Amino acid sequence: MDGKYRELHRLLLWRQLSQRWDPRGEFPIDQPLYLEIGFGNGEYLLRQAHERPQHNFLGIEMHWGSVRRCLRRLAQAASQNVRILQMDAHVAVRYLLPSQSIEKFVALFPCPWPKRDHERFRLFSTEFMGHLNRVCRSGGLVVTDHRGLMEFARAQVPGSGLELTVVETEARYNTKYERRWSGQGQEIFFELHYRPQAVSSYQQIAEVPVQTLILDSFQPEDVVLKGCQEGLVVQFRQQLYDPKKRIFMALTTVVEDHLSQTFWIEAAHKEGQWHIRPALGGGFLPTVGVQRALELVQKAGQSG
Repeated sequence: MDGKYRELHRLLLWRQLSQRWDPRGEFPIDQPLYLEIGFGNGEYLLRQAHERPQHNFLGIEMHWGSVRRCLRRLAQAASQNVRILQMDAHVAVRYLLPSQSIEKFVALFPCPWPKRDHERFRLFSTEFMGHLNRVCRSGGLVVTDHRGLMEFARAQVPGSGLELTVVETEARYNTKYERRWSGQGQEIFFELHYRPQAVSSYQQIAEVPVQTLILDSFQPEDVVLKGCQEGLVVQFRQQLYDPKKRIFMALTTVVEDHLSQTFWIEAAHKEGQWHIRPALGGGFLPTVGVQRALELVQKAGQSG
């Protein structure tokens, strides 16, 4: 079997995790948990796990190519103290990671988003760092080659509950991007050391009970779904109807804050009524936007 598929038990599927999830329960041994944000090909993550077996390590990465390469490395390593989570770090720290569940975090050479109109995509905003302060007991470390990102991060510290010390350093982390920049003549890198200064004022975003909605009358063939862009985005991308089973389905995308979710909503006829709810098996985080999408389907059904 291809090595990249041998360690799939290490890959955590966020759509199957509730907001009551605790990453510390994913490891065979209960020991301090360290977080790497954006682990790239996984070489630093795996190196740390091998050198520090007395700790557990959770890596977060968005891109499947990077996750696949890390799974291949995991298949070749004996370390059992690594789990990986494929998702946006913005979403993970706001919605999923419990308070004080992580000992420290590290982010090595994150994308600096160098264009000024792209600054909103940078991770290290006041809000993001405030949530990391909530999640991490002892702060953490960001390493970058980009002076603009360093200055941005420094300006975002007030209000996060963290203090920041910036240290100029030479190349010493031996990662792909560090080797690339060193090969292009970069000699100075920046270490951003974050330490807690005050208790975080940020709270984990609360789970919203998603309620099944009921209609006595619903005409699937006549339904015209209209999304919204009022504070959040709801977009209906496709709709299907099975007249034999009397099930209507709408492929829906909800975007709120940094969270984007695509899932199916179903309206199923049962016991003389139509029940509108997210389809089983799709996986979603229960949010205000999900409930809003259900309400829009209900509204369209009432108008149809």
